Amino acid sequence: MPGLLPNPYLFALGVSLLAYILIWGFKTMLSLRVEGLIRSKNNTWDEVVVFTAEKTTQAFMILTAAYIGFRFIKHSKLVDLYADRTYFVIFMWQVSIWSYHLLDKWISSRVKLKMLRNPAAASSIHLIQLLARFVLFSLLFLFTLSNLGIQITTIIAGLGVGGIAVALALQKILGDLFASLSIVLDKPFVVGDFIIVDQYLGEVEKIGLKTTRLRSLSGEQIIISNSDLLGTRIRNYKRMDERRIGFFLHLPLEISFEKLKTAVSLVTAIIRTKNMVRFDRCHFMEISNFSKIEAIYFVLSEDYNIYMDIHQEILLEIKEAFREEKITFAYPTQSLNVAPTEIWMAGHLEPTRADHKLNNVGRIN
Repeated sequence: MPGLLPNPYLFALGVSLLAYILIWGFKTMLSLRVEGLIRSKNNTWDEVVVFTAEKTTQAFMILTAAYIGFRFIKHSKLVDLYADRTYFVIFMWQVSIWSYHLLDKWISSRVKLKMLRNPAAASSIHLIQLLARFVLFSLLFLFTLSNLGIQITTIIAGLGVGGIAVALALQKILGDLFASLSIVLDKPFVVGDFIIVDQYLGEVEKIGLKTTRLRSLSGEQIIISNSDLLGTRIRNYKRMDERRIGFFLHLPLEISFEKLKTAVSLVTAIIRTKNMVRFDRCHFMEISNFSKIEAIYFVLSEDYNIYMDIHQEILLEIKEAFREEKITFAYPTQSLNVAPTEIWMAGHLEPTRADHKLNNVGRIN
């Protein structure tokens, strides 16, 4: 049929223009029609169709229309072969764009779903996206080469040898990268957790590919490599279900038995009346330079401010209750006993002027 036409190139050009108009019209109609269905039915697959149509590039539509027109011109088998392979590369390039955006859309939707349940669970979205993109483009690249007639087994073997050399050269960086992956999968902490690493403490601000960043209590940012972070012990205070609080009260050694029992009862009663508190025990535990009482309770929250508010309220009420019962707290004291002059005389020692002065005053405690 093309041989009967006076100019097959003009015919091919017309076919290409018509093909472009049809492709562009189909894309526009699909976007508008399905977008209307999405508003009424909220179908996930319809959203995928619209999203895919929107990500179809103008260059791909033009090149597709040109390839359709090109097929209406007779060429040698070699030219047709190269044309087919060229268009296959163009088509795989567009598939890569579709896959890239669809993958990002799917990961983003999953992250939003996780954030509704746990806002800190999606802290490493960038690492997940990076790994997913690397796997996706690697597979598409190898698939394209295979369909072009290139033996990919040799390439894979070469990449394996080269990969070993690169891994040895970038051992530290890859160690941090895999440590970051371990943090993502194992989740010893997430963004927003308050952790202590050795002598450093702060709130996790960002988990990167190589480093994790903490915001300390004094305001500066602490940057720790991921491999070093996982090589040490981490204390995660955000994972606490409750806080254990123990404190001591020092009473005078000569306090009466009745007041000592009253003090233990008062402390127990005050702690038991508090909300968000689980009382554990209160005991008179030691006799040394003073009478020592130990009290233990749990605050049913991991929040440090809540713990401090409750603890402050308990201490204030204990101080007020002890004041009403006339129970005093012990404070550091020291007694100094000075021997009288008669002891020096018995020891055949001559008292000094200072000794006479102390003797006139008497014993000093």
